[in-house]
Amino acid sequence: MDPVPLTTLDLPDQSGRTWLITGATSGIGRELALAVAAAGGRVVAPARNREKAASLVAAAGKGAGSVETPHMDLADLASVHRFAESLTTDIDVLVNNAGAVSPRRRETADGFELLLGTNFLGPFALTNLVADRVRERIVITGSDSYKVGRVDLDDPHFRSRRWNPMSAYAQSKLCDMLWARALQERLGSRVPVTLAHPGWAATGIQNVTGSKLLDRAIVAVTSPFSQSAEDGALPWPRLLWETTHR
Repeated sequence: MDPVPLTTLDLPDQSGRTWLITGATSGIGRELALAVAAAGGRVVAPARNREKAASLVAAAGKGAGSVETPHMDLADLASVHRFAESLTTDIDVLVNNAGAVSPRRRETADGFELLLGTNFLGPFALTNLVADRVRERIVITGSDSYKVGRVDLDDPHFRSRRWNPMSAYAQSKLCDMLWARALQERLGSRVPVTLAHPGWAATGIQNVTGSKLLDRAIVAVTSPFSQSAEDGALPWPRLLWETTHR
């Protein structure tokens, strides 16, 4: 059987399968969650923002599958632990998709630099806590920005060195890339670990200057080579096919 084409979010039947997707209330994570639910799958989409969570559930409607939105904040490790402890069923696929950007340096509830904490340390903790429940695949959303990233082991949280959004984001994504490789070595053949790069998608994550006028200018300048959130999610049909048929 040939793989599904990367031109549609029509997915193989996901009935009886459970997907845990972080960052599913917006952007490519939302597109993936809705596609899985439409294909009959059960989506567990932990969320911090209750309004966005409600919007996701409403968008999924009463389709073939279901969407659940328990509370979790990746920038708070206590919240991550509470969510992991609340899981009572196995997960077929874990998708670490959530990502954060910020116009200024901020810290998580545990005192970590926000981008490193949300994009790497929170997902790292979540995955470690639920890995033994994952049956088929673990996915980590990467980014080409890792190529300009540098992990400063002496000051990973930018407490002494100068902070800027690009440096902090690139460092967090480089950590994700290194983590994915190490995780696959640790898990061996039991569960495949996949890195997925969606490309430049117009999801709003790039609007981090703190100025609405400048953010609009960035969107205008980048729109000729950016893609929609739905297009950014197009690698997922092939991933779903490979997971279903491997």
